Amino acid sequence: MSFKAIGFDLDDTLYDRGSFFHHIFDLMETTIMKTDVNFESFYEIFQRYSDIEYEKFISEGKSKDEYKIDRVIDTYKELGLTIGKEIGIIFNALYLYYRNRIEYRKGAENLLKLLKKEGYELFILTNGPSLDQRNKLNQLEIQKYIREDCWFISDEMHCSKPDKEIFKKVEEEIGHSGSEILYIGDNYVNDIEGANGVAWLSIYLDINQHKNIGPQTHVVKTIEEIIDRIDK
Repeated sequence: MSFKAIGFDLDDTLYDRGSFFHHIFDLMETTIMKTDVNFESFYEIFQRYSDIEYEKFISEGKSKDEYKIDRVIDTYKELGLTIGKEIGIIFNALYLYYRNRIEYRKGAENLLKLLKKEGYELFILTNGPSLDQRNKLNQLEIQKYIREDCWFISDEMHCSKPDKEIFKKVEEEIGHSGSEILYIGDNYVNDIEGANGVAWLSIYLDINQHKNIGPQTHVVKTIEEIIDRIDK
């Protein structure tokens, strides 16, 4: 095999972010704010506003607290409900509670154990605020498999996926480039198109049934399939 380093996205790749947001949604529905939509519809809108507000955090200097509250307010607004800052604070308090209880997606920790045993250089490349992402990585105890100096977080690198700049910075840090690197992620644009843009190999963890996948993309539905893909 030609690749020497293997990188992972974090959110929705190594753990199931949707699972703990489902818990938040259920509690909000029963105790705080009824929407009369299902979780899938709510989460699709919430993810869209999360991306929009995150870009404002990165490029416009919006504070982390502001962007996290505003993504909640905007989500409910699209659903025809007006909420105040206080509801956004409650939502984010629930987020913090469940974030501190995240667990690996099925098969993910076994994959990391195997790759470390095989001697691959492993790294994390993730978008997000520094403190949040580090808290998640520490909760997963990922330092058992990936050294902390190989945690690459967009907030700390002052650029984010899918910009080529962040991928090039990772190349400089790990000392490999192009087809020497395999990257695994769940976001087709940020992870797969971003990695392919600098000629990295990639595997797309298609948990969201993406409809417009390039013909050369290696696609898996579960973490367990990745071992077979690597062998090939």
